[in-house]
Amino acid sequence: MHFLNPQLLYLAPVFALAAFAAVLLNYWRRVIVQRRFGDWQLLAETSSPLSRARYFARALFAALTVASLLVSLARPIVPNGAKMIAQGSLDVIAMVDVSRSMAAMDYEGLVPASSLPKPMIDPESVKAFRNARRVDIQPLGRAAEEPGSRLEMARHVILDYMLGALNGNQLGVISYAGAAFPQAFLTRDMTALRWVIDRGLTINSAPGEGSAMGKALELSLAMFDADSDPAHERLLVVFSDGGNDDDPSLLSDFAQQARLRHIQVVVVALGNVMPSKIPVSKLAADDDYAQSLRDHGTKWYEYDGQVIKTGMDAALLQGLANQTAGEFVHMQKIEDLNLLRYVGKSSMTSVPGTLELFPWALLSALVFLILTYSVTNKWSFRRSSNE
Repeated sequence: MHFLNPQLLYLAPVFALAAFAAVLLNYWRRVIVQRRFGDWQLLAETSSPLSRARYFARALFAALTVASLLVSLARPIVPNGAKMIAQGSLDVIAMVDVSRSMAAMDYEGLVPASSLPKPMIDPESVKAFRNARRVDIQPLGRAAEEPGSRLEMARHVILDYMLGALNGNQLGVISYAGAAFPQAFLTRDMTALRWVIDRGLTINSAPGEGSAMGKALELSLAMFDADSDPAHERLLVVFSDGGNDDDPSLLSDFAQQARLRHIQVVVVALGNVMPSKIPVSKLAADDDYAQSLRDHGTKWYEYDGQVIKTGMDAALLQGLANQTAGEFVHMQKIEDLNLLRYVGKSSMTSVPGTLELFPWALLSALVFLILTYSVTNKWSFRRSSNE
Protein backbone atom coordinates (compact mmCIF):
# COMPACT_ATOMS: atom_id res chain seq x y z
CA MET A 1 0.00 0.00 0.00
CA HIS A 2 1.16 3.53 -0.71
CA PHE A 3 -0.31 7.04 -0.50
CA LEU A 4 -0.93 9.63 -3.21
CA ASN A 5 -0.59 12.49 -0.68
CA PRO A 6 1.90 11.05 1.84
CA GLN A 7 2.79 14.48 3.26
CA LEU A 8 -0.55 14.56 5.08
CA LEU A 9 0.46 11.53 7.16
CA TYR A 10 2.93 13.72 9.06
CA LEU A 11 0.02 15.85 10.23
CA ALA A 12 -2.09 12.91 11.44
CA PRO A 13 -0.37 12.35 14.83
CA VAL A 14 -0.15 16.11 15.47
CA PHE A 15 -3.86 16.76 14.94
CA ALA A 16 -4.85 13.51 16.67
CA LEU A 17 -2.91 14.50 19.82
CA ALA A 18 -4.43 17.99 19.63
CA ALA A 19 -7.95 16.51 19.56
CA PHE A 20 -7.09 14.15 22.44
CA ALA A 21 -5.71 17.01 24.53
CA ALA A 22 -8.69 19.27 23.75
CA VAL A 23 -11.18 16.75 25.16
CA LEU A 24 -9.12 16.16 28.32
CA LEU A 25 -8.68 19.90 28.86
CA ASN A 26 -12.45 20.26 28.59
CA TYR A 27 -12.81 17.59 31.30
CA TRP A 28 -10.44 19.33 33.70
CA ARG A 29 -12.16 22.67 33.06
CA ARG A 30 -15.53 21.16 34.02
CA VAL A 31 -14.10 19.59 37.17
CA ILE A 32 -12.53 22.88 38.27
CA VAL A 33 -15.76 24.82 37.65
CA GLN A 34 -17.89 22.27 39.48
CA ARG A 35 -15.59 22.13 42.50
CA ARG A 36 -15.16 25.88 42.69
CA PHE A 37 -18.78 26.97 42.28
CA GLY A 38 -20.77 23.89 43.31
CA ASP A 39 -21.12 21.46 46.20
CA TRP A 40 -19.69 18.19 44.89
CA GLN A 41 -21.25 16.07 47.64
CA LEU A 42 -24.70 17.57 47.07
CA LEU A 43 -24.48 17.04 43.31
CA ALA A 44 -23.32 13.46 43.78
CA GLU A 45 -26.44 12.63 45.84
CA THR A 46 -28.87 13.60 43.04
CA SER A 47 -26.90 12.89 39.84
CA SER A 48 -24.16 10.73 38.39
CA PRO A 49 -21.20 12.65 36.85
CA LEU A 50 -19.39 11.35 33.79
CA SER A 51 -16.48 9.21 34.86
CA ARG A 52 -12.85 9.85 33.99
CA ALA A 53 -12.77 6.62 32.00
CA ARG A 54 -15.58 7.79 29.72
CA TYR A 55 -13.89 11.15 29.19
CA PHE A 56 -10.71 9.29 28.30
CA ALA A 57 -12.71 7.15 25.82
CA ARG A 58 -14.21 10.30 24.31
CA ALA A 59 -10.71 11.79 23.87
CA LEU A 60 -9.45 8.56 22.30
CA PHE A 61 -12.33 8.39 19.80
CA ALA A 62 -11.89 12.06 18.90
CA ALA A 63 -8.20 11.46 18.17
CA LEU A 64 -9.02 8.40 16.05
CA THR A 65 -11.62 10.44 14.12
CA VAL A 66 -9.09 13.10 13.19
CA ALA A 67 -6.39 10.54 12.35
CA SER A 68 -8.76 8.54 10.11
CA LEU A 69 -9.84 11.69 8.30
CA LEU A 70 -6.23 12.67 7.53
CA VAL A 71 -5.43 9.13 6.39
CA SER A 72 -8.36 9.33 3.95
CA LEU A 73 -7.07 12.67 2.63
CA ALA A 74 -3.67 11.02 2.09
CA ARG A 75 -5.50 8.67 -0.35
CA PRO A 76 -4.15 5.19 0.37
CA ILE A 77 -4.13 2.83 -2.62
CA VAL A 78 -3.21 -0.82 -3.07
CA PRO A 79 -2.38 -2.84 -6.22
CA ASN A 80 -5.46 -4.41 -7.72
CA GLY A 81 -4.44 -6.64 -10.60
CA ALA A 82 -4.32 -5.13 -14.07
CA LYS A 83 -6.70 -3.30 -16.39
CA MET A 84 -6.84 -2.90 -20.15
CA ILE A 85 -6.81 0.55 -21.73
CA ALA A 86 -6.81 1.77 -25.33
CA GLN A 87 -3.42 3.15 -26.30
CA GLY A 88 -2.93 5.01 -29.55
CA SER A 89 0.24 6.20 -31.24
CA LEU A 90 -0.76 9.83 -31.92
CA ASP A 91 0.23 12.77 -29.72
CA VAL A 92 -1.72 15.98 -30.31
CA ILE A 93 -1.33 19.48 -28.91
CA ALA A 94 -4.13 22.01 -29.33
CA MET A 95 -2.71 25.55 -29.32
CA VAL A 96 -5.45 28.12 -28.64
CA ASP A 97 -5.33 31.91 -28.85
CA VAL A 98 -7.17 33.37 -25.81
CA SER A 99 -6.51 37.06 -26.46
CA ARG A 100 -9.31 39.64 -26.45
CA SER A 101 -9.85 39.40 -30.20
CA MET A 102 -11.05 35.81 -29.72
CA ALA A 103 -14.15 37.19 -27.99
CA ALA A 104 -15.53 38.53 -31.30
CA MET A 105 -18.94 37.00 -32.04
CA ASP A 106 -18.43 35.46 -35.49
CA TYR A 107 -20.23 32.17 -34.72
CA GLU A 108 -23.60 33.19 -33.29
CA GLY A 109 -26.08 30.34 -33.71
CA LEU A 110 -23.32 27.83 -34.55
CA VAL A 111 -22.04 27.04 -31.05
CA PRO A 112 -24.03 25.09 -28.42
CA ALA A 113 -24.51 26.47 -24.91
CA SER A 114 -22.34 23.63 -23.55
CA SER A 115 -19.31 25.46 -24.96
CA LEU A 116 -19.72 28.34 -22.51
CA PRO A 117 -17.03 28.24 -19.81
CA LYS A 118 -18.05 26.68 -16.50
CA PRO A 119 -17.65 29.04 -13.51
CA MET A 120 -14.68 28.50 -11.21
CA ILE A 121 -16.96 29.38 -8.27
CA ASP A 122 -20.13 27.45 -7.59
CA PRO A 123 -23.08 29.66 -8.69
CA GLU A 124 -25.23 28.48 -5.77
CA SER A 125 -22.57 29.57 -3.29
CA VAL A 126 -22.32 32.94 -5.00
CA LYS A 127 -26.11 33.32 -4.90
CA ALA A 128 -26.22 32.53 -1.17
CA PHE A 129 -23.40 34.99 -0.46
CA ARG A 130 -25.06 37.69 -2.55
CA ASN A 131 -28.38 37.23 -0.74
CA ALA A 132 -26.66 37.32 2.66
CA ARG A 133 -24.53 40.37 1.93
CA ARG A 134 -26.83 42.03 -0.60
CA VAL A 135 -24.02 42.70 -3.04
CA ASP A 136 -23.76 42.01 -6.75
CA ILE A 137 -21.07 39.43 -7.37
CA GLN A 138 -20.58 37.19 -10.40
CA PRO A 139 -18.72 33.86 -10.63
CA LEU A 140 -15.20 34.08 -12.03
CA GLY A 141 -15.16 33.11 -15.70
CA ARG A 142 -18.75 34.16 -16.44
CA ALA A 143 -19.73 34.85 -20.02
CA ALA A 144 -22.66 36.35 -21.86
CA GLU A 145 -25.64 34.05 -22.09
CA GLU A 146 -25.50 33.46 -25.85
CA PRO A 147 -22.42 31.58 -27.13
CA GLY A 148 -20.79 32.30 -30.46
CA SER A 149 -17.34 33.81 -29.95
CA ARG A 150 -14.25 32.59 -31.76
CA LEU A 151 -12.89 31.05 -28.57
CA GLU A 152 -16.21 29.33 -27.85
CA MET A 153 -16.08 27.76 -31.30
CA ALA A 154 -12.56 26.48 -30.52
CA ARG A 155 -13.82 25.07 -27.20
CA HIS A 156 -16.74 23.47 -29.03
CA VAL A 157 -14.39 21.72 -31.46
CA ILE A 158 -12.09 20.47 -28.70
CA LEU A 159 -14.82 19.38 -26.28
CA ASP A 160 -17.33 17.91 -28.71
CA TYR A 161 -15.02 16.52 -31.37
CA MET A 162 -11.35 16.21 -30.50
CA LEU A 163 -11.76 14.56 -27.08
CA GLY A 164 -13.85 11.79 -28.62
CA ALA A 165 -11.89 11.40 -31.85
CA LEU A 166 -8.57 11.11 -30.00
CA ASN A 167 -9.69 8.58 -27.38
CA GLY A 168 -6.72 6.38 -26.49
CA ASN A 169 -4.22 8.92 -27.85
CA GLN A 170 -2.53 11.76 -26.02
CA LEU A 171 -3.79 15.34 -26.07
CA GLY A 172 -2.33 18.49 -24.54
CA VAL A 173 -3.50 22.12 -24.56
CA ILE A 174 -1.57 25.39 -24.81
CA SER A 175 -3.28 28.75 -24.37
CA TYR A 176 -1.57 32.00 -25.27
CA ALA A 177 -2.16 35.73 -25.11
CA GLY A 178 0.78 37.99 -24.19
CA ALA A 179 2.65 34.82 -23.18
CA ALA A 180 2.21 31.09 -23.68
CA PHE A 181 0.79 28.87 -20.93
CA PRO A 182 0.70 25.03 -20.76
CA GLN A 183 -2.98 24.58 -19.94
CA ALA A 184 -2.64 20.78 -19.91
CA PHE A 185 0.34 18.54 -20.63
CA LEU A 186 0.02 15.52 -22.91
CA THR A 187 -2.31 12.97 -21.35
CA ARG A 188 -4.79 10.22 -22.22
CA ASP A 189 -7.12 11.26 -19.39
CA MET A 190 -9.85 12.91 -21.45
CA THR A 191 -12.10 13.33 -18.39
CA ALA A 192 -9.50 15.49 -16.65
CA LEU A 193 -8.88 17.40 -19.87
CA ARG A 194 -12.59 18.16 -20.21
CA TRP A 195 -12.61 19.61 -16.69
CA VAL A 196 -9.56 21.77 -17.44
CA ILE A 197 -10.97 23.06 -20.72
CA ASP A 198 -14.43 23.66 -19.23
CA ARG A 199 -13.03 25.91 -16.50
CA GLY A 200 -9.59 27.06 -17.58
CA LEU A 201 -9.72 27.81 -21.31
CA THR A 202 -11.22 31.31 -21.22
CA ILE A 203 -10.42 34.76 -22.57
CA ASN A 204 -7.13 35.99 -21.04
CA SER A 205 -6.56 32.66 -19.23
CA ALA A 206 -2.95 33.02 -20.40
CA PRO A 207 -0.90 35.89 -18.93
CA GLY A 208 -0.27 39.22 -20.60
CA GLU A 209 -1.92 41.12 -23.43
CA GLY A 210 -1.59 40.54 -27.16
CA SER A 211 -1.00 37.35 -29.15
CA ALA A 212 2.39 35.73 -28.64
CA MET A 213 2.00 33.06 -31.31
CA GLY A 214 5.76 32.57 -31.71
CA LYS A 215 6.26 31.83 -28.02
CA ALA A 216 3.33 29.39 -28.06
CA LEU A 217 4.84 27.53 -31.02
CA GLU A 218 8.16 27.27 -29.15
CA LEU A 219 6.31 25.89 -26.10
CA SER A 220 4.63 23.25 -28.27
CA LEU A 221 8.07 21.98 -29.35
CA ALA A 222 9.17 21.78 -25.72
CA MET A 223 6.04 19.86 -24.73
CA PHE A 224 6.47 17.38 -27.57
CA ASP A 225 10.12 16.86 -26.60
CA ALA A 226 9.21 16.33 -22.95
CA ASP A 227 6.21 14.00 -23.15
CA SER A 228 5.90 12.57 -26.66
CA ASP A 229 7.35 9.18 -27.59
CA PRO A 230 9.70 9.66 -30.58
CA ALA A 231 8.02 6.67 -32.23
CA HIS A 232 4.59 8.36 -32.10
CA GLU A 233 2.99 10.53 -34.74
CA ARG A 234 2.87 14.19 -33.68
CA LEU A 235 0.18 16.69 -34.59
CA LEU A 236 -0.17 20.37 -33.68
CA VAL A 237 -3.61 21.97 -34.13
CA VAL A 238 -3.46 25.77 -34.02
CA PHE A 239 -6.70 27.64 -33.23
CA SER A 240 -6.20 31.32 -34.02
CA ASP A 241 -7.68 34.37 -35.73
CA GLY A 242 -4.23 35.29 -36.99
CA GLY A 243 -3.07 37.76 -34.37
CA ASN A 244 0.69 37.67 -33.74
CA ASP A 245 2.78 40.22 -31.84
CA ASP A 246 5.99 38.17 -31.93
CA ASP A 247 8.81 38.43 -34.43
CA PRO A 248 7.72 36.70 -37.69
CA SER A 249 11.09 34.94 -37.76
CA LEU A 250 9.90 32.80 -34.82
CA LEU A 251 7.24 31.31 -37.08
CA SER A 252 9.86 30.47 -39.71
CA ASP A 253 12.13 28.92 -37.08
CA PHE A 254 9.23 26.82 -35.80
CA ALA A 255 8.38 25.63 -39.32
CA GLN A 256 11.96 24.40 -39.75
CA GLN A 257 11.96 22.62 -36.39
CA ALA A 258 8.54 21.08 -37.05
CA ARG A 259 9.81 19.52 -40.28
CA LEU A 260 12.90 18.18 -38.52
CA ARG A 261 10.78 16.63 -35.75
CA HIS A 262 8.16 15.33 -38.20
CA ILE A 263 5.39 17.35 -36.55
CA GLN A 264 2.26 17.67 -38.68
CA VAL A 265 0.47 21.01 -38.41
CA VAL A 266 -3.20 21.89 -38.90
CA VAL A 267 -3.96 25.62 -38.81
CA VAL A 268 -7.60 26.33 -37.90
CA ALA A 269 -8.52 29.90 -38.86
CA LEU A 270 -11.27 31.32 -36.65
CA GLY A 271 -13.47 34.30 -37.47
CA ASN A 272 -14.16 36.22 -40.65
CA VAL A 273 -11.95 38.46 -42.76
CA MET A 274 -14.56 41.19 -42.32
CA PRO A 275 -13.71 42.90 -38.98
CA SER A 276 -16.07 42.33 -36.05
CA LYS A 277 -16.65 44.23 -32.82
CA ILE A 278 -15.76 42.67 -29.46
CA PRO A 279 -18.54 42.57 -26.84
CA VAL A 280 -17.30 43.63 -23.43
CA SER A 281 -19.55 41.00 -21.81
CA LYS A 282 -17.37 38.26 -23.33
CA LEU A 283 -14.12 39.52 -21.83
CA ALA A 284 -12.60 38.14 -18.65
CA ALA A 285 -14.20 39.02 -15.32
CA ASP A 286 -10.77 39.90 -13.89
CA ASP A 287 -9.82 42.15 -16.84
CA ASP A 288 -9.58 45.55 -15.12
CA TYR A 289 -9.86 47.58 -18.32
CA ALA A 290 -12.87 45.58 -19.51
CA GLN A 291 -14.43 45.96 -16.07
CA SER A 292 -14.06 49.73 -16.25
CA LEU A 293 -15.87 49.69 -19.61
CA ARG A 294 -18.64 47.57 -18.12
CA ASP A 295 -18.94 49.97 -15.18
CA HIS A 296 -19.53 52.82 -17.64
CA GLY A 297 -22.20 50.85 -19.50
CA THR A 298 -20.06 50.36 -22.61
CA LYS A 299 -21.23 47.45 -24.78
CA TRP A 300 -18.30 47.11 -27.18
CA TYR A 301 -14.58 47.01 -26.50
CA GLU A 302 -13.02 50.40 -27.27
CA TYR A 303 -9.82 52.34 -26.84
CA ASP A 304 -9.57 56.14 -26.63
CA GLY A 305 -13.27 56.32 -27.40
CA GLN A 306 -12.95 54.30 -30.61
CA VAL A 307 -14.65 50.90 -30.96
CA ILE A 308 -12.03 48.28 -31.81
CA LYS A 309 -12.80 45.83 -34.63
CA THR A 310 -10.85 42.69 -35.41
CA GLY A 311 -10.76 40.48 -38.48
CA MET A 312 -9.15 37.14 -39.20
CA ASP A 313 -5.64 37.43 -40.72
CA ALA A 314 -5.91 34.71 -43.35
CA ALA A 315 -2.55 35.56 -44.94
CA LEU A 316 -0.56 34.91 -41.75
CA LEU A 317 -2.36 31.65 -40.98
CA GLN A 318 -2.15 30.39 -44.54
CA GLY A 319 1.55 31.30 -44.56
CA LEU A 320 2.14 29.27 -41.37
CA ALA A 321 0.40 26.26 -42.93
CA ASN A 322 2.46 26.59 -46.10
CA GLN A 323 5.78 26.92 -44.25
CA THR A 324 5.10 23.76 -42.25
CA ALA A 325 3.66 21.88 -45.26
CA GLY A 326 0.54 21.58 -43.15
CA GLU A 327 -3.20 21.93 -43.60
CA PHE A 328 -5.22 25.16 -43.54
CA VAL A 329 -8.85 25.04 -42.40
CA HIS A 330 -11.15 28.07 -42.30
CA MET A 331 -13.55 26.99 -39.55
CA GLN A 332 -17.21 27.59 -40.32
CA LYS A 333 -18.69 24.57 -38.58
CA ILE A 334 -17.31 21.67 -36.56
CA GLU A 335 -17.41 19.30 -39.54
CA ASP A 336 -14.74 21.38 -41.32
CA LEU A 337 -12.04 19.77 -39.15
CA ASN A 338 -11.29 16.10 -39.79
CA LEU A 339 -8.56 14.55 -37.66
CA LEU A 340 -9.47 10.93 -38.33
CA ARG A 341 -6.94 10.76 -41.16
CA TYR A 342 -4.18 11.33 -38.57
CA VAL A 343 -5.45 8.81 -36.02
CA GLY A 344 -3.88 5.39 -36.40
CA LYS A 345 -5.06 2.12 -34.93
CA SER A 346 -5.28 1.85 -31.16
CA SER A 347 -4.06 -1.22 -29.31
CA MET A 348 -5.24 -2.55 -25.97
CA THR A 349 -2.50 -2.33 -23.34
CA SER A 350 -2.39 -3.84 -19.89
CA VAL A 351 -1.48 -1.43 -17.10
CA PRO A 352 -1.31 -2.00 -13.33
CA GLY A 353 -4.64 -1.46 -11.62
CA THR A 354 -5.07 0.19 -8.25
CA LEU A 355 -7.80 0.30 -5.62
CA GLU A 356 -8.34 3.44 -3.55
CA LEU A 357 -9.01 2.84 0.15
CA PHE A 358 -10.01 6.36 1.17
CA PRO A 359 -13.76 5.48 1.38
CA TRP A 360 -12.95 2.94 4.10
CA ALA A 361 -10.86 5.51 5.97
CA LEU A 362 -13.75 8.00 5.72
CA LEU A 363 -16.15 5.34 7.01
CA SER A 364 -13.81 4.71 9.95
CA ALA A 365 -13.75 8.44 10.70
CA LEU A 366 -17.56 8.51 10.68
CA VAL A 367 -17.78 5.52 13.05
CA PHE A 368 -15.28 7.07 15.46
CA LEU A 369 -17.16 10.39 15.30
CA ILE A 370 -20.41 8.64 16.26
CA LEU A 371 -18.65 6.87 19.13
CA THR A 372 -17.19 10.20 20.27
CA TYR A 373 -20.62 11.74 20.70
CA SER A 374 -22.26 8.59 22.02
CA VAL A 375 -20.10 8.99 25.13
CA THR A 376 -22.33 11.72 26.58
CA ASN A 377 -20.99 14.49 28.75
CA LYS A 378 -24.36 15.17 30.38
CA TRP A 379 -25.31 14.32 33.96
CA SER A 380 -27.88 11.51 34.29
CA PHE A 381 -30.43 11.96 37.14
CA ARG A 382 -30.89 9.12 39.62
CA ARG A 383 -34.29 7.84 40.57
CA SER A 384 -35.58 8.63 44.02
CA SER A 385 -35.36 5.80 46.57
CA ASN A 386 -39.08 6.33 47.43
CA GLU A 387 -40.21 5.33 43.90
